[in-house]
Parts: sequence; C-alpha cells; structure tokens
Amino acid sequence: MAEKNETSTNDLISEEIISLEGGTIETVAADSVQINQGGARSIVAKDVELNRGSALTIQADNVSMQDSAAFVAQAETINSQGSNTFSSLGDFVKFSESRIGVVIAKEADMENSTSVVLLARQVNGSVDTVLDTRGAALAGIVAGISVGLVIFVGNLLSRRR
Repeated sequence: MAEKNETSTNDLISEEIISLEGGTIETVAADSVQINQGGARSIVAKDVELNRGSALTIQADNVSMQDSAAFVAQAETINSQGSNTFSSLGDFVKFSESRIGVVIAKEADMENSTSVVLLARQVNGSVDTVLDTRGAALAGIVAGISVGLVIFVGNLLSRRR
C-alpha cells in the first residue's frame, strides 16, 4: 500500500492500493484509491473513494464521493453525497444532496439533487433538472432546426452576390 501525506505533486503513482491524506497527485493507476482532503488530476482504478477531495477525471468500476468534486466521473456505479460533478456517466448512479451538470445513466437514484441535463432509462427520487430526456431531445431538435435555418439563409445570401 502506498501512502502519501505531504503536499506535493507527483507525475504517476501506480500501486494496488493508494491512500492519500491531503496533497495532490497528478495521475493515479491502482486497484483501490482513497483520497481524503486531497486531489488528483486523473484516476484510473477499480474502486475510488473521495472524501472532501477532488479529481479532474475518474475512470473506475465503483466511485464513492462524499463532500467532493469531480469534473468527469465515469464508472459502472457512482455514489455521491453532497458532491459536485460536471459530468457523470454510469450504469447505476446514486446522488444525494449533490449537484451535477450532465448525468447519463441506465438507472439514476436522486435524492434532493439538481442537474442541468439528465439522461436515464429509469429515474427514482426527487431531482430538479433543467433538461430531462424529453427536454434534451426537444432542445436538440430546436438547435438542429436553428442551425439549419442559419446555414440555409447564409447560402441564399451568398448566391445573390
């Protein structure tokens, strides 16, 4: 097991189990990663636990975040409590008191959470979302028509000259 306690940045840490208490790591590749009040730029692991930590990208089988932040979290299972994520992609995601930009999942359990875009086959719980699956489809159609009209008018104006 590799442990890191000082506040510095390393290029790549690769072990079976990584436990970080404070500080930052550039890139992590491990079976299990536990970060408490620290950060990582990129994490690739089977299991990831973030407790009051942050990561730019996470790619794992299972992600558990508590009072943490991630830009992109991609996993089979994501469990987030009181955390912020820009983009979450997974088979099963569970968010409690969290804020998410984009959620793409097969099944989403949401409890008092907010998202901008929510695309899921099945949604359970209370969630405030700007765009759900139908809203995203409608927004895509409207955007496509708008871009098409702009291109069409642009072609008409360029032909007249």
